[in-house]
Amino acid sequence: MTVEVRSGGEVSAMRPALILTFAPGSRPGRASVTAVIEGLVRVAISHDPAAADGPLHAADPLRPVAGTDWLELVVDGLTFDLVGLAPGAPVAAPDVAYRYNCEVDSEIGSEAIALLPGPHIVDGTRTLPILRTLLGLAAELAQALPGVETVCWSPARSAIAPQFFTRTIRAWLEGGPFPALGLLGLWFDPSGALRSEGLAFLVGAELRVDPALTIDRAKAMRIAMRVVHELVGARLPDAPQEFVTEEGEYLLLDPDLAERVVEIRCARA
Repeated sequence: MTVEVRSGGEVSAMRPALILTFAPGSRPGRASVTAVIEGLVRVAISHDPAAADGPLHAADPLRPVAGTDWLELVVDGLTFDLVGLAPGAPVAAPDVAYRYNCEVDSEIGSEAIALLPGPHIVDGTRTLPILRTLLGLAAELAQALPGVETVCWSPARSAIAPQFFTRTIRAWLEGGPFPALGLLGLWFDPSGALRSEGLAFLVGAELRVDPALTIDRAKAMRIAMRVVHELVGARLPDAPQEFVTEEGEYLLLDPDLAERVVEIRCARA
């Protein structure tokens, strides 16, 4: 699921979004966001629709964009829209299916703002430079804005505790593993296979771990997260590839590009 914010907080399926939820009445406005941005390194407000004499929106430099309940932010030359600011209408409640370190239904009844890639870079969101910048900015905002209850990633329908989100995103940006626990939905289907939701947005296919490898579910999750880390930012293999786990087990990574699924199964009997 990706979103496009329209007037009144209505959304449609277009741009991927990081949605920050707040208790009712706690959603930040322009002044509080501006104060936070001033304290962040490399982040600036590149367009404020409330400032008639300021710079215009990067997506349409010839005219301002309607509405004033949002700001355009720039990081390292890339622009992102922060929408749903108070006192305007909040962003609609996100669709959540997976929760990480946060309470069940914690986003129900909350108010939300959303961080989206600017319209002129949205097609490149899957590329590592834009994805890393988007997630890094979201991590900064999740830590700096008071009252954030959850961070929701729309392509995976996931909700993440802000502290956990910030910690895992920063670890990845510093060279650690890709934060699959949060940026993907991971679930076991009725057959016992471990499946992903949201990986197709990043690499063009979802993951399926064969039930023969999921008897130890913790081990299956480790295998999945290792493969995801290797796939994000790389091209999908176009033929089966064998690899060896840390335990010395030979596995096969088998892409079915027509079905948009990459399967992991035992490589040797």
